[in-house]
Amino acid sequence: MSKKILTAIILCTGLVLSQSGFDNYLAKDSVYRYNSSLKVLDSLLSHSGETYTGDSIFYGSFAKAESITLNQLLFAAVNNNPDLKTINLQIESKKQEANGKAYLPDPMLEFELDDIMSDFKQVGMINFFVSQMIMFPGKLRLEKESVLRTKTMLESEQLEMAVKMMNMVRMDYYDLFLISKQLQVNAESQLLIKTFLSAAEARYSVGKGMQQEVFKAQIEFSKLQNEEYILNSRKKNFFADLARLTKIILDDNAKLLFYDINSDYILDKAAFDLNDKNTMNLINYAFNHRADLLSLKNKILMSKTDLDMAQISKMPDLTFRLGYKILPMLETNAFTFMLGFNIPIAPWTSPKYEYNIRKSEINILSAEQEIESKKNVIRNEITTIVNNLLSAKETMSYYYGVMIPQTENSLKSTQYNYENNMTGFLDLLDSYRMYQDSKIMYWESVTMYLKMIGELEYSTGLNLKK
Repeated sequence: MSKKILTAIILCTGLVLSQSGFDNYLAKDSVYRYNSSLKVLDSLLSHSGETYTGDSIFYGSFAKAESITLNQLLFAAVNNNPDLKTINLQIESKKQEANGKAYLPDPMLEFELDDIMSDFKQVGMINFFVSQMIMFPGKLRLEKESVLRTKTMLESEQLEMAVKMMNMVRMDYYDLFLISKQLQVNAESQLLIKTFLSAAEARYSVGKGMQQEVFKAQIEFSKLQNEEYILNSRKKNFFADLARLTKIILDDNAKLLFYDINSDYILDKAAFDLNDKNTMNLINYAFNHRADLLSLKNKILMSKTDLDMAQISKMPDLTFRLGYKILPMLETNAFTFMLGFNIPIAPWTSPKYEYNIRKSEINILSAEQEIESKKNVIRNEITTIVNNLLSAKETMSYYYGVMIPQTENSLKSTQYNYENNMTGFLDLLDSYRMYQDSKIMYWESVTMYLKMIGELEYSTGLNLKK
């Protein structure tokens, strides 16, 4: 990896650690780690509702690694995104605003000259007043609570945006994994075709083969070279998209590590075995952790706070006023004291309070209906993903356990027969293509399975930072 790429990965500090040091640094402080492992997601099937603790120091510093991992990409995507930083500032702003709601309105200091004579030579009274309005008990608390509800709504929006962004990074990461495997299959196929080409040329040189067999092998080799070029071009596109999401310098020379993809665990039929009960566990987990559902639940609480505010607004606010009067025409001065309150029961003003109460009640009912609708969407979404996940796993196992071994044996047999003049070159090409296609289909099914896992994590809210 170039120095420029390594430098771009230093996101928060200049601390330099090795790759193993970075992994240890993550492991000691986090279960969440911005992407749950498949084993963590698997644990939900038997331990529904388990609480996952979040990172405490992962935000504080970041290490430069020798190569790029999925954890680093996800951290960069969340840490460097300007929209998330903007929402974070808005959250802090609401926090400060809520603190300010705990205080009474400013007191008033008044000065008054009364009974000024028309010749301006004498004043009847000189008055000084201090007044303070006192809100009905509970109003200030509800105003503060309303602002804090808005802050919580912003936090849910921030989480939803972060999880969506992390899911996009994961999809690009898995696409790059597929391309790396396709390039690997392509390289192996080129070696095979070179072997076939050598065999065809040898047969043709001794008069046992035809020249068109050599041409067909050369054409197949050219097709593989063109496919390699196309795959590398797609690889550049995915790196460009990752650079856009993470705001770090990435190109096709960046070295990605795919060690978090454990093919043995993925193929294990006993691991991550989903059934109807486990699917319901995932759905219930989503009901408690999805950012959009949390936002709707907070919307209900906000509407209930508005309802409380609308009801308590019918209660009068008090105003105290203390005055001191200087009476130049008399031997002594005087004090004044006034106590006033508003009249919320006046027929020309009171209907507005009832309208506000009704409005808040309607908002609560509306949010409750939104939650029920969202739960139905989530339930269907998770069920569909689980079905696709099981299908992808079955397809993956079929290609790995059946198609690849069979097509490999068929290719070896056909190659042996061709080299011993018992079959033609077209049969050899057909066997080779079936073997190549089975390997590519296997890796495509693995990638689809991983993407379904990512979609399942996204739909259940498992990526949410507590």
